[in-house]
Amino acid sequence: MSKTRRIAATVTMCALLSACAASPDGAATNPDSPYPDYTATYLQGPPDQANMEAAPLSKDGHRFWMLPATPQTTQWGVFDNNIPPVLRIDPGDTVAIQTAPAGGGQVAPGITEGQIEKINGAVQNRGPHTVTGPIYVNGAEPGDVLAIHINRIRIANYATNNTAEDKGLFPGAFPEQATSYYLDTDKMQMRFSPNVLLPLEPFPGTLGVGRSDTTSAYCTDGKCSTEQPGTYGGNMDLREMQAGTTTYLPVQVEGGLIWTGDSHAKQGNGEIDLDALETWYPELNITVDLIKDRPQDWPTVETPTSWVAVGYDENLDRALDINKSETVKLIMDKHGLSEADATSAMYRTWSCRISEVVNEVLGTHCVVPKNPDLPPAPNLPTGDTATEWVSTGTAPHVLDAMKTAAWAALDEMATNLDMTRNDAYHLASMVLDCRIDRWIDGDKTVACMVPKNIKVPE
Repeated sequence: MSKTRRIAATVTMCALLSACAASPDGAATNPDSPYPDYTATYLQGPPDQANMEAAPLSKDGHRFWMLPATPQTTQWGVFDNNIPPVLRIDPGDTVAIQTAPAGGGQVAPGITEGQIEKINGAVQNRGPHTVTGPIYVNGAEPGDVLAIHINRIRIANYATNNTAEDKGLFPGAFPEQATSYYLDTDKMQMRFSPNVLLPLEPFPGTLGVGRSDTTSAYCTDGKCSTEQPGTYGGNMDLREMQAGTTTYLPVQVEGGLIWTGDSHAKQGNGEIDLDALETWYPELNITVDLIKDRPQDWPTVETPTSWVAVGYDENLDRALDINKSETVKLIMDKHGLSEADATSAMYRTWSCRISEVVNEVLGTHCVVPKNPDLPPAPNLPTGDTATEWVSTGTAPHVLDAMKTAAWAALDEMATNLDMTRNDAYHLASMVLDCRIDRWIDGDKTVACMVPKNIKVPE
């Protein structure tokens, strides 16, 4: 490697790892540089926005911006409202955002789980994700809503999935492990094993706005961990947020402040082993609109055929209660129904799913069809179907029912896909579809489903 390339590599890592000390000229130095013959430096402060517009792509009075993932535009593991915006846009503008791998760009093929654990635990209330942002939206104020439409997602050609021995849905049951995968971005698929082929379904695991509760238990000195989702969105791990959808986030601070990262190539409902199929995006292309004076308590998502309401809490039962309340409000708003009629419609069309159970704050989401005349949704299957392997669990609490269903699913996957239970645990985090059956009171039932079509000839 040439000296110039060595300098560039050290500059990038110096910035992303926050291992650099300021130098008198306002740049930064790396005291631990492996190359003693020079001092690496990188630029400070936000980038020059005048050089970030793709002017020929602007249209209809709206501008088109490019936001690369550089040391100036990314942060490791925190949302910090005090960071100067890396881009200021008007409502209606489009931004082509680049994201970076987790751990300040380090979580990539070649890293070990022990190294991941070391860097993740080095700083209190620092999440694992690298986030690009913040983007300031002119005119956005608390009480407004940002509508973030995902136009396009381009993914990298590799991904990782990592398990930590003391984390995930089953802490202590599986060894720590870091595994890397090649992504065929032409065919949009990934071969997990000789007889398992997965279609890729990318979505941003983290898409959020600046949060108002910067004194919570997950914040230190105004810097809040990216790990936990909330009313501001953030690490929602909501796989419905694919290209062609719109995420509506309630504005909590002036300018909104949009961040994104934790870029996924695929994820199952639950993300049970701790990670999804984790990658980074050369491009997350979004258009941002502003809805003035529209108070909204929680994020919602619009797909071509449905609306999605969410609920997050440290207790999965309370998350479901929040989710049900938000679903009723969503139906009232979209279909003009009374609370009683909206509640009846929720149970008639019930499609409630487990978003994730591994980020301290746990999540569920309910999908509401846009067509109010659809027939009642069926109950969840209690056994294998023609297209899915199905495992169920019933318990007083959603999380316990989830654990029972997911554990049984691992056995079924190991048997039907000729793999170890450990491999099934990794695969389940990418494909397991865990849903909550209709619930009013009493015990709760969860069904975890695995599509049979992932099994292919070797």
